[in-house]
Amino acid sequence: MHDDADPPAIDAETLEKLRRGLPLRMDRLGRFTFEGDVIGHPGVDRLFRQGLDLSDGGEVIVRVGSMWAYLQLDDLPLRVLAVSGTPDAGPPRLHLDDGRTLPLAPATLWEEPEQGLRCAVPSRHVPADGATPRSLPARFTNAAMALLEPWLELDESAPPRLRVGPGRSIPIPCEGQAAGD
Repeated sequence: MHDDADPPAIDAETLEKLRRGLPLRMDRLGRFTFEGDVIGHPGVDRLFRQGLDLSDGGEVIVRVGSMWAYLQLDDLPLRVLAVSGTPDAGPPRLHLDDGRTLPLAPATLWEEPEQGLRCAVPSRHVPADGATPRSLPARFTNAAMALLEPWLELDESAPPRLRVGPGRSIPIPCEGQAAGD
């Protein structure tokens, strides 16, 4: 017998256990896995990348429609695959593995010791209250770091600096978090 009535509501505690218990993980290379198996379907991979966000508590989640679950991470949820633009035109544009191209917010760039460069980018999702989207951390790939070279001022006697416009540069912090991260 088919009942068109809404299913019974799940209590908050059970829903939290379900969201935390989903064996969805992202490895250090940015591959999604489910129960240890790599998710190879490009459509599912794209759907999950476009659904990356932060919970109200600041944990990384994956949204699919109105549903969401926590994502277990081995590193950061996003990767910068390439950069483009010219230093004279200002900060570079970041090409992310979720398909977006966004300008780098220079204040969010910092070097994580022994891990490389990282920055923050806005989530695709606008909170229900209309507030500013939350910031997601993104790791620069080696290829993206090589492409960033024209924006860098490197001097062995001083911390590296990022060119942000003609004749302007800012230091790239090498420990802790940048102000906007």
